[in-house]
Amino acid sequence: MLLSDVETAVRQDLFDPVSASQRWATSDIDRAIDKAVDRYTQYYPNINWADMAMEPYQRTYPYPTPVNPSYPVMWIERIVAPLQVYGSWFAAPAAGMTATKQAGAGLGTGIYQYGVTFISQGGESTISPLTSVTTTGGNNQVQLASIPVGPPAPTVPQIATNTVNGRNIYRSQVGGTSLTLLATLKDNTTTTYLDSASDASIATAPAPPTLNTSGVMYWPPFERDFSEYSNIFDSQISLAAGGNMGAMGAVGSSQSNLGSVQQSFTLKVGQAELPIDNTVIMRIFYATKHQLDASGSTIPEIHRDIIVLGAVAYAMEAYQVPTNDNFDFQDGALRDRIDDTKIPASWLATAQNKMQQFLTRLEEIKAQRDFASSARVHWGDIPARWPRL
Repeated sequence: MLLSDVETAVRQDLFDPVSASQRWATSDIDRAIDKAVDRYTQYYPNINWADMAMEPYQRTYPYPTPVNPSYPVMWIERIVAPLQVYGSWFAAPAAGMTATKQAGAGLGTGIYQYGVTFISQGGESTISPLTSVTTTGGNNQVQLASIPVGPPAPTVPQIATNTVNGRNIYRSQVGGTSLTLLATLKDNTTTTYLDSASDASIATAPAPPTLNTSGVMYWPPFERDFSEYSNIFDSQISLAAGGNMGAMGAVGSSQSNLGSVQQSFTLKVGQAELPIDNTVIMRIFYATKHQLDASGSTIPEIHRDIIVLGAVAYAMEAYQVPTNDNFDFQDGALRDRIDDTKIPASWLATAQNKMQQFLTRLEEIKAQRDFASSARVHWGDIPARWPRL
């Protein structure tokens, strides 16, 4: 579903096909669609998640960087912390691979860099030291060897089974420094790989992780209470420099004004639960506005009718011509009378009916979402009307 598809559907429902005499310009239709998406998002937001490293003895963090920068974080939905058992992850490979150019076609001519990560049941380690190789004319393939094999178990043993069950190989573009995923080895035994992939074939592949998520996941997860206010516990006076808040959770100065220009949240954790290093990871679920543009949409196809219905309602509310050009005309002989004053009332009733249908559909999906979500139960909470029970 693209924006153009919704534009066409809205015009069809408004009986306003594209022509020289159409009532609504495309910009007006787009504005109505945007209003409908805004309202729909309040009932059925687009939920994404991001992993963020916790900082030593830090509770307050800025909102995570969204997957799509064009759709910023609106609010935090829930926070799971810590995500994995402390010390159960695999360290990144200590050494890289060996890379040798060889005869063949596929790659460009120039310098390439390679790195590898470990894959476990929980996730993926960070990347190994990089290996470089220079291809030349006619030697445009690379033989990778001595690919690191993961250890049988983490350095710190845990009660849950955690093994390296694969490796990811990452490669740069020719002459570049940013790496993207080249291949996945679905075992912990293979030590060679022949690379003949073109730069274009991996240009949009994922980048290597910046956080180590190869540990054992806690289950059930530790969902944390939080407040969407910075410094609810921590004050700039009591915190030492470097212990307050930095971009994406990095350590920043306690005198920084970051909190005044960027939304933040504060974890409600006691002193004993504060992290002692930045290897502890929290998973943050956040809400964003739904995407609907020329490149795609996050709105489920089954809800497409809701967006169209809302856009029709908003477009009709914004169209003022029928309410401004009505008249009541009667000639002097009282024989002929023309009255179109019923047009505004009829238009208003139709617009209100469409808006009511839109709100009804929104309440339906709200009920569906609430039914599918599990509420948090706080054992031991005292009911609000306890004395009356």
